[in-house]
Amino acid sequence: MARTRTFALISLLTLSASSALAQTSVLPEIVIYANQAPTEASKVGSAVTVISGDELRAKGFTTVTDALRAVPGVAMSQLAGRGSFTQARVRGAEANHLLVLINDVPVNDITDGDFNFADFAVEDIERIEVIRGPQSGIYGANAHAGVISIVTKSGRGLTRPEASVRLESGSMQTRAFGATARGASGPAYGSVSVDYNDTAGYNVAKNGSERDGSRALTATAKAGIDLTPGFNVEGSLRAVKRQTDIDPQPFFGPFEGLAFDSAPDFNRFSTLAGRIAATWTLFDGAFVQRFAASRFEQRRNDDDSVLGFFRSQGRRDQLDYKATLTGRTDLIGGEKHTLTFAADRQTEFLTIDSASFAFDPAGAAFWADGARRSRDGIAGEYGLDLPFGLTLTGALRHDWNSGFENVTTWRTTLSQRLPSATRLHASAGTGVTNPTFIEQFGFFTGTFIGNPALKPEHSLGWDAGIEQSFFGGRFVADVTYFASAFEDKITLVSAGGGILSTVVNIPGISPRRGVEVTAKATPVDWLTLSGAYTYTEARLADGTPEVRRPRHTASGSATVNFADGRGRTTFNVVYNGQMPDTWFRFPLTPVTLAPYTTVGGIVSYDVTPAATVYVRMENLFNARYEEIFSYRAAGLRAYAGLKVRLGTQ
Repeated sequence: MARTRTFALISLLTLSASSALAQTSVLPEIVIYANQAPTEASKVGSAVTVISGDELRAKGFTTVTDALRAVPGVAMSQLAGRGSFTQARVRGAEANHLLVLINDVPVNDITDGDFNFADFAVEDIERIEVIRGPQSGIYGANAHAGVISIVTKSGRGLTRPEASVRLESGSMQTRAFGATARGASGPAYGSVSVDYNDTAGYNVAKNGSERDGSRALTATAKAGIDLTPGFNVEGSLRAVKRQTDIDPQPFFGPFEGLAFDSAPDFNRFSTLAGRIAATWTLFDGAFVQRFAASRFEQRRNDDDSVLGFFRSQGRRDQLDYKATLTGRTDLIGGEKHTLTFAADRQTEFLTIDSASFAFDPAGAAFWADGARRSRDGIAGEYGLDLPFGLTLTGALRHDWNSGFENVTTWRTTLSQRLPSATRLHASAGTGVTNPTFIEQFGFFTGTFIGNPALKPEHSLGWDAGIEQSFFGGRFVADVTYFASAFEDKITLVSAGGGILSTVVNIPGISPRRGVEVTAKATPVDWLTLSGAYTYTEARLADGTPEVRRPRHTASGSATVNFADGRGRTTFNVVYNGQMPDTWFRFPLTPVTLAPYTTVGGIVSYDVTPAATVYVRMENLFNARYEEIFSYRAAGLRAYAGLKVRLGTQ
């Protein structure tokens, strides 16, 4: 009965509706990251969701995690409350099969290959693009199941400076502060943002009474200058420092494999992502070249009463060059050609220190010196835009890897616009994920042995969908089917009996398939309804369902403007179906996590043109659930805040 009510509520929001966070129906005019060259939204063949930062904040979302829960094809797993370990999985793939970019800097974890979204704040975000389906033909490794690109605010194009300050306080002794300032002067422009969040948290374990809090500070800066009308130089820098209290999982005793409320264990994490790029535009935009250099640094320090301390430092440097040439011919009525060539070189370095090295001198010596590897890649893409509404692209990439085999990947897309406000879109391609440092070199704990003979993981995937607009664009819906065949999966296996283990590429194909449905309706100017639904089936080669991949996810929202636009109310609903997980005890035990529904929202009012007060709620009906076995999710929370804007254009 509860499930029936849940789907009824979401369906009510979705019937005429859909996501302002959804598919290509609501994309801005230009999509930047779906192809090698920026492309008009209606000509993008891949499944794409674009979310503006203003939209995120207006809906009451304070973290990227909250926003991604409303994106079709994306499943989020958060260990517990804000600041805790958080992974995103796209279309049933693994978390390290998703490439994450921040201002064009690859920021996937150097140790494990995934990205911890944790308490990723939205205060400084200009836009987020989520491209689903294999994108390795453009971006190489890690873009196996998709790409999430996050772009922070810039001052470019502003006619006068602007600034904003946000103050918020609420449940669990939470305090939050955010500020941004940006502007332009002649050919120069810049922006700076800072966000701070501090919460006492709650007890994530089912025993004890210790609160597990978190604190995070994020600072972002971006600046650029047009040295000539056709030559631009731009740089960005983003620093994050976070500490989160954690509860470990004992190996034995009554709490074996369960979150255990123990001593004040913690995770400290800091990153620095920087990039500088020079762009040269010639012949009225017909020829564009860009050369860029970036660095990503991360430091991690875990300390818990079960494993002791674990510290790592990693660095990723990348150089890349891209040249795009566009032109037109008139063979069949005026067609446009876009040809892009790209090349990049990436190097990675990782060093580790651990309490376990006291029992493994060889491992301590190896990781003290550190592990290194590199990748060189070249890629090309051709796009053809035909006068009868058809756009085609084809991309090819080859990577030379140190330590494991080289790979060639490809991707092709199609978008067909029809006179009946209908658009057909499709894409196909191959995905690849390189072995992680730990998988390749081992961790030397005395129980795990690395495998230097590992091959990259591969897949072949495709999707096809139809987008339809009604009533002059007041109602737009999209339905997309996707499928992929995943092979050479890297899997943990026993090594030599006993407690020793290693990783190997297992034979067989692990299938993934599903359907993504989105819709959006604006029946009247003061009301916007939106919703999305995803069905995902992801299995291992032996037919076993993959863990933490719910078959059914859905989201919906309703936004009402009142008081002549000075007031706004948004309600957000998220449904996550039941999903398999693992109880980490000996032997490993499969478990099933129950489905859950959460409701949140925000009510805001502009007391003056420059000041807005708001109240927002999370988990309004205090749902009890787990996204990772034995770790309790947060209950009802309420917050109040004030935002002041200066110089808004």
